[in-house]
Parts: sequence; structure tokens; C-alpha cells
Amino acid sequence: MKILQSSRMSTILLLGVALVLSVGVVCAHDDQRYDKQEAMPLFVDNVIPEDNPSESYRYYALAFCKPEDEKHKVQTLGEVLGGSRKIYSNYDIRYDVDVQRETLCTKKLTATEITEFRYAVAHQYHYTMYLDEIQLRGYVGTQDTKSGDLYLYTTLHFKISKNRDRVIEAHVTPEESTKVLLKDGDTSLDVSFAYTVKWTDTEVTFEDRTANNEAEHDEGEVEIQWFSIVNSFVLVVLLTAFLVYIVLRILNKDYQRYSILEEEADVEETGWKRLHADVFRFPPMKALFASIVGCGTQVMLIFVCMLTLAVVGVFYPHGRGTMYATVIVVYALTAVIAGYVSGSLYKKMEGKDWVHNVLLTVTLVTGPAFMIWAYLNTVAIAYGSTAALPFGTIVGLFALYFLVTFPLTLAGALAGKHYTSDFDAPTRTKFAAREIPTAPWYRGSLAHVLVAGFLPFTAIYIELYYVFISIWGHRNFAPFGILYLVFIILIVVTACITIALTYVQLSHENHRWWWLSVISGGATSFFVYLYSMYFLVNESHMTGLLQLSFYFGYMGLLCYGLFLMLGAVGFFASMIFVRQIYRSIKCD
Repeated sequence: MKILQSSRMSTILLLGVALVLSVGVVCAHDDQRYDKQEAMPLFVDNVIPEDNPSESYRYYALAFCKPEDEKHKVQTLGEVLGGSRKIYSNYDIRYDVDVQRETLCTKKLTATEITEFRYAVAHQYHYTMYLDEIQLRGYVGTQDTKSGDLYLYTTLHFKISKNRDRVIEAHVTPEESTKVLLKDGDTSLDVSFAYTVKWTDTEVTFEDRTANNEAEHDEGEVEIQWFSIVNSFVLVVLLTAFLVYIVLRILNKDYQRYSILEEEADVEETGWKRLHADVFRFPPMKALFASIVGCGTQVMLIFVCMLTLAVVGVFYPHGRGTMYATVIVVYALTAVIAGYVSGSLYKKMEGKDWVHNVLLTVTLVTGPAFMIWAYLNTVAIAYGSTAALPFGTIVGLFALYFLVTFPLTLAGALAGKHYTSDFDAPTRTKFAAREIPTAPWYRGSLAHVLVAGFLPFTAIYIELYYVFISIWGHRNFAPFGILYLVFIILIVVTACITIALTYVQLSHENHRWWWLSVISGGATSFFVYLYSMYFLVNESHMTGLLQLSFYFGYMGLLCYGLFLMLGAVGFFASMIFVRQIYRSIKCD
């Protein structure tokens, strides 16, 4: 009960904090009103190859027209984490003022600059700009599909829609007639970069601007996703009903049989009842076990908070960086939950090495995350990519960890230690452990884990495709309501499957269910990682050390977090089930 109250309080606190942190993303433009002819800054951000979304470089890494003094925009933590490095450009755009054609600059490209532009065009590099926080995207150039010739776009058309004194929409398109041929082997090339601006009026209100951006989803794809959700939901209902029916029916038969056996003193107990003196025997490596369950609970709370915030419309469609920043802040604040759950479970299991337990809890997520980040950041620095974090941001994140995450984890662990009662098992545990009978391979742990992971995976694999193309592509995330339903389906199926397999395990007189419930619950993460390999080979065109390092590293970290979360779900579901069935029988 205390855990539930603590979780509710923390959830309310986190939602409030995250809303405060994120409200600026949605409402940052409320004061952006312009007078006619007022200058509007156009920020250039980065250039990214179409197939490698993590391989981002500064806009001026290519020989575009640079202002005399590069002035960087002050950016939020989320923007920096998202690889954004916004710089004031020298485009002169003024509110409600059309520009027929304005030369930005004329320059002579060197052989090296020509080669860099050719490479960028050949690999479909696109640039990102921001006008009034509206993201503009366009390709650096184009390649003739027949001849293979590479062309550089030199003139950009900006089309901007306004409603009175506010910007509603903005788009950028290249002018095909002025593109320049980039010949292989040229030592120099004279290029004139120019732009035009066209303003139009619209009836769309500023309040509807964000709604229109959020609606940038293909209707056909959304229908497919909803169809898959309906199918998965039906499967979940049928599966849950089937499992509940089967387990309850078998349990009723077991109860009837055991009640008859109780009247016959000479008849030996069989099945899961035979394990009443061993089923609540604490598992080995108590500190690690408690830490996994505690961190898994924390990860699940993070998922719930993030999806809830997304569903209510807190995140701006193109503001992925804000999501990253919110995850970090929510993780830091939920550390108290990880510490409390881990500490309370460790006390119930009569653990003694509290320092070991706290250190495991505080490093179980951040340890692997730090090692992966350190490698990826090193690779990004070597490539000169904006994916590398600035030194100041790194210092800030370390400060957040040592000043917030670590103390909250310790506080939670101390609360769990001092305010949690002892483990109240329905049956007594004997000193000597019962020997586990030998089982055929199809009843072994490996088969158990494979079944436990595969069935929940089948309920979500269709939606995984859309999640992957959102994360590893240039599309907006799938509608968050759909993702929330998928999340709920995954939790329910994982709990049901783990309960059923735990019963099967106990029925075959194997009392070592604690660790197996965690591994079985988290087994879906292995199938998700295997799917990521399939996606990489068959659905994407990602190449290069930098992009592949980010892909494998972040997918490994994501699946690791998924393992912790579902492992905790599997354990809690199994514990509730096991306590319930052994509470209903009489044991000597």
C-alpha cells in the first residue's frame, strides 16, 4: 500500500514537473507577433544524409553562404541532445514583405568544396532551417536518374502563410532552373546563391498551427495501425480469457484433489502444492535481483509519464530533443522509486549488504548507458558530427546525476529499508531446498523463455515497424494514442504469459521461479532486438560506422530498458499469482 501511495505521489509530481518543463515547447510562440517589415531571424541548423538520421553535421560544414560573424542561438537542453546547433543565417526575411529575388552571396567553390557538395548530393543530404520555430527541410541538390549527373540547388523559394500578425505555415522549395552541375574533377566553380520570399494570407488560426503539424501522418498508415491495434486487442482479450479460464479450471481441479488428499494422510503430495516449503525461498544474488525489479519499475513509470504527456499534446511534433530532455529529467526524479522498490524488496528478502544494493540500483541503468554514450560520443567527435554533446552539457548531466539521481536513489532505498515490513509468506520455508526433477528440453528454461518472449512480441510487431521508421527515419512519431494502447497490450500480455508459464513451472515441481519470471517477462526485448536486425537489413539503408554505431548502441540500450521493465512486470504478476494460490491451500 505504501508503494502504491508513493508511486501515485511521484507520478503526480513528475507530471507536474514535466509539464512545466515542456509547456514552453507548446506555448513558446504565443508571444511571437510581428509588425509589417519586422525582421525575422532564419536559423540554419544542420545537414543530414537521408539514410543516416543520426549522422548530423553543422549546416556550414558545406560551403554555403556564411555570415561574417557566426552567432549561435541560445538552445535548450532538448535541442542540444537532439543534435541541433542553430546559427543565425544571413537571409533577410521581413514580415509580410515579398522578395522577388535576392542574391545571398557569390563565391568560387574550391575543388574540395565541390567534392563535398558532390558527396552530399549523391547521399541525398538535406538541410534543416527554422523560421518562427517552424522546421523547414530541403535537399542540398539532386541527381539525374538517367545520366547520374549531380546538381546543386542555388536558389530557394520561401513560401510563408500568415494570419494577421502571426506566422502559420512556412515551406522552402528549390528552383530547378538555376541548379548548377557539379562535375567530377572540376577545380573551381562560380556559384551565386539566391532566395525569394512569398507571403500569403490564411484563415488558419495560430491555435490550430500545432494541431495541423501534429496531423502530419499518412491517413492510410494510421488506418493500418488502428487495424493492427484492433487485431492485437482482440487477441489479447481472447488470450487473457483463455489463460484465465484454463488456469482457474486447473486450479479448481487441483484444489479439489488436494482437499481429498488432505483426508488421506498416507498419500504423498504432488504438483505445485508439493513445493509449499520451497516456493518462497529467496533467489540467489538478492541485491542484483532487487535492483533489476526496482529499476524496471522506474523504467515503466518513465514510459507511463512520457506517453501520458505525449497523448495530452505536451510535445511539439518536431521537438524530439524535448522528449530526450524530459526523459532525462523524469529518470532523475523517479530514481527515488527505483531506490524504494529495490530497497523494500531487498529487505523482504533479508538482504544484508545494503551498500551493494544501492550501488547496483543507481548504476544498473546509468552504467550501461554511460558506456554506450561514451563510445558513441567519441565516434561522433571523430566524425565532427553535431551528435556529439558539448562539454558544458556533459558537465550539466553529470551534475544532475550526482546531485539529484544518486541522492534520490539513496533516499528511496533508506525509506524502503526502514518503512517496509518483513516478507509475509503464506507458507513456511524449510531450511533444506527440495531437489528439482530433471525435465525434458521442451520444459526447460530456454523453451520457457522463448515462449514467454515470442507471444507478447507477436502482439506488437506490426506497430514496431512504425516506431522504427519514426525513430530511425525522418517522420513524426506515430499517433501517441496508438503507442499508449500498444504499451498497455504489451504489459497485459506479458503478465498473463508469465503467470501461465510460472504455473507450468511449479506444476513440474520446479520452485526456482523468481529469476525465471524476470527473464521470461523481459524475453520480449530479445525478440525486439532481433527485429531491429531485420529492420536494418530489409527496411533501411543505413550505412557507415557512425550511423551503425548509434543504431546498435541505442537499440541495445532501448531493449535493455525494455527488459528491465517487462522483467519487473513478470515478477510482480508471478508473485501475486503464487501468493494467491498458496494462500488458498492448507499446508503442514
